[in-house]
Amino acid sequence: MKNDGLDTECDWHHIQETNGGFIVLNSKGVIVSCNDEAKLARLALTIQTILPFDRFWLDDESRLFQLSEFKDSIGKEARLLFMDNGVNTHKVKVWADAFWLLGKQYYSLFFQNRLVEQEHVVALSSAKKVQALIDDLNDDLLDLHYQPQINITDNSLHGVEVLARWTNKEFGRVAPDDFIALAEEHELIADLDIWVMSRACRQLALWREQGIHIPTVAVNFSPLTFTYAHLEQKVQAILEENSLLPSDLVIEVTENKSINTSCCFDNTIARIHALGVAISLDDFGTDYSNLKRLLKFPVSQLKLDRSFVSELPNKLSKELSEVVFSICQKIDAVPVAEGVETQQQLSYLSTIGYQIIQGYLLSPPLSREELEYWIANEEHLKVL
Repeated sequence: MKNDGLDTECDWHHIQETNGGFIVLNSKGVIVSCNDEAKLARLALTIQTILPFDRFWLDDESRLFQLSEFKDSIGKEARLLFMDNGVNTHKVKVWADAFWLLGKQYYSLFFQNRLVEQEHVVALSSAKKVQALIDDLNDDLLDLHYQPQINITDNSLHGVEVLARWTNKEFGRVAPDDFIALAEEHELIADLDIWVMSRACRQLALWREQGIHIPTVAVNFSPLTFTYAHLEQKVQAILEENSLLPSDLVIEVTENKSINTSCCFDNTIARIHALGVAISLDDFGTDYSNLKRLLKFPVSQLKLDRSFVSELPNKLSKELSEVVFSICQKIDAVPVAEGVETQQQLSYLSTIGYQIIQGYLLSPPLSREELEYWIANEEHLKVL
């Protein structure tokens, strides 16, 4: 057992392998032991020297943190700044403990500053990823996938939901939830949503020219996108550029409980709906996609939240699905069930009255080429 002058029963190997610094002081503040992490962390600590009293700083109170305060904070965590050699500053978390050995009292300090370094790395990586997203948007390097929505009364194609996919040369394939959250956090979401709408409308126009019949494209808009200046004019311009009718487009309003919406949000939706664009309320029935929305802006579709579908034939899920369907009938909205993955779920939804179905049971999201093949081979007529 290695002790560096301290005869202790502590497992030294465990201390050495920890990802934090470990220091043992005697009652006078002299360092009697420390692990390699403490030595290598640029803290300028050596055995048999007094712990520098001017190195720890309590940032919240803009003052030095005295050695005696470690003795008064046994069993507690202290968040401090540490100056190595008085030059570089590190944020550290310090846990203090006390013990007796051979009749003498010692104090141990366990500190971590790697967490701060990791946060810095994460922040740096996030900043690089944001710039990569901006660059790839500007260079049209994102992809669109399309998930079919089927009218199960005649197996006809009702439309497709358009989903963005991002594969970057440095970061590889980035999960949609991750890059959408990144876009919302860094005020890029409006640019992303409008890019998706523009490319989806362009693709729909190309399909029409090729004689490929796709009734509508549905794109997702974050609440933040509705703060985009003159959004309804932008929507109208994109439709006109591609010789499309407003009825060719569905905008699915996705909601996020961390995003506060205002009256401008509701007014912008109303103006877009007035153009003739269908408004779909996504994930209907969740905590933040609720009945109050139906009173604030016009809705053309309600999409039954996939969490209800996944729990079918659970009694409560079945009853809630029936409630959503009933609401659609009362407000003259089209009910759409998404996330359908089993024949049993489909059977229950069909019994309730749902006609428009979306989910992996019918088809996963498809690339442009895959969707064209799917339609050419009339796969939508074979799925049920």
